[in-house]
Amino acid sequence: MTFSRATAAVLLLLGACSGGEAGPGPGTENSTAGEAGAVAGTMTSRDGYTLTPVVDGLTFPWDMMFLPSGEMLVSERDGHIRVVRDGSLLDAPVAGTPEALVEGQGGYFAMALDPDFASNRTLYLAYAKGTTSENTTTVIKGVLSEDASELSDVQEIFAGTIRGTAYHFGGRLAFLPDGTLIVTMGEGFRYMDEAQNPMNYHGTIARINPDGSIPEDNPFASGEEGAPAVWSYGHRNVQGLVYDEGRDILWAHEHGPKGGDELNIIAPGNNYGWPEITYGVNYDGTVITEETEAPGMEQPVVKWVPSIAPSGMVLVKGEAWSDWQGDLIVGAMNGPKGQKLVHVDLDEEGNVLGTEDMLSGLDIPFRDVTIGPDGTLYAATADMEGVIYAVTKSE
Repeated sequence: MTFSRATAAVLLLLGACSGGEAGPGPGTENSTAGEAGAVAGTMTSRDGYTLTPVVDGLTFPWDMMFLPSGEMLVSERDGHIRVVRDGSLLDAPVAGTPEALVEGQGGYFAMALDPDFASNRTLYLAYAKGTTSENTTTVIKGVLSEDASELSDVQEIFAGTIRGTAYHFGGRLAFLPDGTLIVTMGEGFRYMDEAQNPMNYHGTIARINPDGSIPEDNPFASGEEGAPAVWSYGHRNVQGLVYDEGRDILWAHEHGPKGGDELNIIAPGNNYGWPEITYGVNYDGTVITEETEAPGMEQPVVKWVPSIAPSGMVLVKGEAWSDWQGDLIVGAMNGPKGQKLVHVDLDEEGNVLGTEDMLSGLDIPFRDVTIGPDGTLYAATADMEGVIYAVTKSE
């Protein structure tokens, strides 16, 4: 299976022109990069990791998630959820799922299983809903059939602030131990100044109950100083999210503009600075702000300059990667320093000891990473013709 660079360039151009604006360009969140990621064959990197293809035939895979039965669900940005069973991709997508706005960076995003999935089989999905001129990140929940073929009793439980761009949707989901659901939302690219206004949901992380109601202990639950669901604000476009149970830390990473991608520790009510402070510049090289820090605004624990276009993120567990237990692995799609995985080395308290690039010599853009029930690390490419690889250390 091949995907030419000419085709990639056309798709990038179409994506950037959607909605009549000059959207983010190549090397940022639009990561429809080239031929290497579509190669269906085992590869070994020069730094000693082997990629073994598990399935191909996916269309822009966005999120991977395992069911208790061992099946893998994969969301595709073009508006489908696919099932991988016994190492094979089933032909038919999951039925009963909502229609998405598939434009620019819009489509299906992350999924999450209800903490009581074993008894209620409830699945949550974030996706882009609406039209080119009026859309937002939306979350639904539904009941997944026993054979994972259909979603029923679908209910919309949350929607962000309406915007008129098809960029920067966020779209990651994670449950906290108290049963509340975290939802990330981008600032819509055109609305970056609104990321400093917690009265709306542009550039925020939200916290809701599984039925969509607002937890009473949210920092702005009263609605007087911020929108009730806002958990943190001042974000650009959060596309990596992990709750670290051992350390009780919510990790999130976000895309900077040209430079300035960030890994942050998220705490309720905090302001993460965008666009008042940033380590990046506009895509045309002009300055957004001279400030990289300011009182009352959080500093990233890791920053990437130049950009790596971070994507999925996973907390390491399992015997296969025992020497990295409790560390983070981040996917990197594009940008001057992208097309790789990044190992973030953490100490017992969650302090960053350093970072290490993985697979950087293969020039593959990675959209998502996850670890399976048996401890296997999986990485999905960000290509139109997507592949999921198992990543192992070479002997």
